[in-house]
Amino acid sequence: MRILLSLILFVSVSEFARCAEILAVVPSPFFSHQATFRPLWLKLAERGHKLTLITTDPMEPNENITQINYNGSYTIMNNKIGGVLKSNYNLFSIVLEFINASDEFMTYQFNHPGLMELLNSKKKFDLMLVELLMPGWPLLSVKFGCPFIGLSTMDGHQNMHAAVGNAIHPAIYPYADLGIGENPSLKDRLASTAFVVMSELVLNNAMSYIGNKYARTYIDKDLPDVRDVFSNVSMIFINSNPIFFPPRPVTPVTVNMGGGLHLKEPKKLEKDLQKYLDESKHGCIYVSFGTTVNSAYLSAEQKEIFTSVFKDMAPMRILWKFDEVNIANKPKNVEIRKWLPQQDVLRHPNLKAFITQGGLQSMEEAIDSAVPMLGMPFYGDQNNNVNKMAHKKFGLKLSPKEMTKETLKAALKEVLENPIYKKNIDKLSAISKDQPMKGLEKAVWWTEYVLRHGTQHLRSPSADIPLYQYYFLDVIAVLAICAYVMYKLTKYLFLSLVNVVRKLFNCFIVKKKKE
Repeated sequence: MRILLSLILFVSVSEFARCAEILAVVPSPFFSHQATFRPLWLKLAERGHKLTLITTDPMEPNENITQINYNGSYTIMNNKIGGVLKSNYNLFSIVLEFINASDEFMTYQFNHPGLMELLNSKKKFDLMLVELLMPGWPLLSVKFGCPFIGLSTMDGHQNMHAAVGNAIHPAIYPYADLGIGENPSLKDRLASTAFVVMSELVLNNAMSYIGNKYARTYIDKDLPDVRDVFSNVSMIFINSNPIFFPPRPVTPVTVNMGGGLHLKEPKKLEKDLQKYLDESKHGCIYVSFGTTVNSAYLSAEQKEIFTSVFKDMAPMRILWKFDEVNIANKPKNVEIRKWLPQQDVLRHPNLKAFITQGGLQSMEEAIDSAVPMLGMPFYGDQNNNVNKMAHKKFGLKLSPKEMTKETLKAALKEVLENPIYKKNIDKLSAISKDQPMKGLEKAVWWTEYVLRHGTQHLRSPSADIPLYQYYFLDVIAVLAICAYVMYKLTKYLFLSLVNVVRKLFNCFIVKKKKE
């Protein structure tokens, strides 16, 4: 009995010893970014780790998770950047608007009472997991003296890949928000290269300046440059679904969760919703533009187009997640609710199509349930995602700005009646599910691997060489100089030889004449 109790105690102590204090930071005000990593926080907490979570969308209380509520970031974003997003301006406009709004944004984030309390508590952390989107946050790993793992809800941006030595190429791996398709034209390649150069020379320096300024003002004036800290990232977790992003050669410290990290086990629908879908004998179309695109993004004319076309589609039913429940002229075959359990709605067999803004997580959910889509992108990476959807023919693209009653009706008719879209998404759904290990399992295992061993032994030399060496620009320059010198030397010798021959020939002619 004593031996058994000792063994139980030993196992308990061993499990406790493996538990860690983890700081998790996802400060971007987009619910989809928060939802992507929630399963990871919950699974780590379930395994006994203690998490301190900085989030804009707090979860249900959990005894192992202490949450710091950054929900005020939404107000600043809507006031300062919301107008740009609603106007569907380009990426450059959004970046410039963020820089203009950075003072209010970063003052709120780095001077937050919850963060100040955490810093004053002198708490120690074994590891930090941080979304690499908002500037300056990796500097907290220096303040707490712990390694950090970088997070991205999609494929990582160029600097993120460069920090760990992954392959980067503006033509093969263009920035997602540029919306460049599968076979980039010369114009696309020029635009992508120009954006990379601008990012390297202007944007990254601006973001680093912003991060350094506010972190040093509110956290510690002696913090190092965020660029130096960023380059020491222990590992990166990216959510690069191979259906949307081209395969990329990566180093061992890159963990691709493969998309669908946020997918949950099926749950029963509420009785009234289950009844509504069960009784949709002629099929049902689900409409949702995500958590950010609300009624303010749609004009009265666009709303009227939707209601008119939906009315004409009766007896087929429409289930619409929308904040404007009492929309004008709502047809009888349309049910509007402010919130719906999207994953379980998409799993219903009577669901025939999904009208979506093209958010990555929404598209992954539709692929998982094999529901063809009509993509209507508004901003950000949505345009790029929908372009890929249309290219791979598991859905169609229709720009909200170009939408008319005729184009919307024709697009829905094509998606619903042409079997190619259902056939292709069935195939993609099977591919996306056929993985040796789920993304959540990979993320948990590698998080604990970093806690156990660190990753210095996995670091690639390619992470520490400058771009001019990475692209052989110095070698090309030396070879070009050598080729130029050889050309000049060869030309000189050739001309000298010609002159000698000419002189000898002239001498020979003169001699012949004298004879």
